[in-house]
Amino acid sequence: MTHCRAILPPVGTQENRPLVGVGVVFIRDGRVFLARRQGAHGAATWGSAGGHLEYGESLEDCARREAREELGVSVGDLRVLCLSNILAYDRHYVDVEFLGDIGEQEPAPNEADGSFGEYGWFPIRNLPQPLFEPMRRAIDSLLSGQWYYS
Repeated sequence: MTHCRAILPPVGTQENRPLVGVGVVFIRDGRVFLARRQGAHGAATWGSAGGHLEYGESLEDCARREAREELGVSVGDLRVLCLSNILAYDRHYVDVEFLGDIGEQEPAPNEADGSFGEYGWFPIRNLPQPLFEPMRRAIDSLLSGQWYYS
């Protein structure tokens, strides 16, 4: 049976396949909600709620789950902003970014989660830098209308 181990990746390691990432962007009065990432890939960059698509989960359900878990908000309507093939932070993702409606809710990072540090609403044309790569593409999509990034 030891010959099988040579062709299968060891348990707990990442295979050489792209992952599926899903994010959600919140806009209010010309401002974008951003939080500084910490402890994960893209640490010290500015982004929003997002994460890995779970097996059997729809893209929309993933966006809503990540927003609830990471920022404590319930997302209503969602609109696809962009689809990207991202090679960054020593990872490969196929990423889908949504624009999400949270009404008047105020997002705030889940302190127990520890994914984010400082946060706030920033003017869309004067955002803190550096942006998390999926967020950079989502903002570009908002401003340019481009929806696919290879």
